[in-house]
Amino acid sequence: LRGPVRRGPKGHSVTILWRCYVAKYRMGLASTDALIRALHDNPYLAQVCGISEPAAIPHKSTFSRFFAKLSKRVYLTQVKNVSRSLVRRSYEILPGFGQRVAMDSTTIQAWSNGGKTSKSDPDAGWSVKRSTNGRMKAVYGYKVHLLVDCEYELPIAANISAGNVHDAKRASNLLSEARHAYSHFRPKFVIADKGYSGQPLADLIRDQYWAKPIIDINPAHKKLAHKTAHKRAKTEWKVIYNQRGAVERVNSRLKGQRALDHVTVRHGNSNSVAAT
Repeated sequence: LRGPVRRGPKGHSVTILWRCYVAKYRMGLASTDALIRALHDNPYLAQVCGISEPAAIPHKSTFSRFFAKLSKRVYLTQVKNVSRSLVRRSYEILPGFGQRVAMDSTTIQAWSNGGKTSKSDPDAGWSVKRSTNGRMKAVYGYKVHLLVDCEYELPIAANISAGNVHDAKRASNLLSEARHAYSHFRPKFVIADKGYSGQPLADLIRDQYWAKPIIDINPAHKKLAHKTAHKRAKTEWKVIYNQRGAVERVNSRLKGQRALDHVTVRHGNSNSVAAT
């Protein structure tokens, strides 16, 4: 991230900019302006980020260029490797980590009008989901697909898609990313709701990951529903399935406490959104 050595002013330290970037999302700050205000108002936060005096706080344009740099494909893998290293560390220090995992998606609204014929963010798509009040809600934007450990409620893998991509189509990507992060990824149970209903995914989980699929069945899949009815009726199955709430709580915290609802990438492909 430091780039080539050059003459002239060195500019702001990449280490400082990275620490500020982490602080912004750790504190759930909605914008770069909010980050700058926090650095001015809280000298202890500035010191942790490596800033010794108010005059040394980077300008908004400096932060913007750095955040945009992180979304470039050449750096995207490096950013992902930070997450992957944390996943591997979790396997090392947390007993039972990754034994029971759950997957689900949440939507991020695009900064674009999806109703216009010429959309300013054509990579986004319409997502229709039932809200907490039971009503169907349409959102033009993206989906964040997450695979989460149910015991510690920590993400293991993430994938970004347009809002109109069906959840089940990204399940294989999530599981593959989990194995890429930790080569010995082998959960006992993979838990998911009706959005992942289908025999192909259940077979994939059993055959390639040697895990038991605990997936609710879409009523439209009548043969599969009839075939698995006796399993889903068991108390043990219901107890394990109820642990799926872990991924919903993680999604809720990402939006409520980690500013996931304030991602402001436009004209972005899935890579730029993922890095943001």
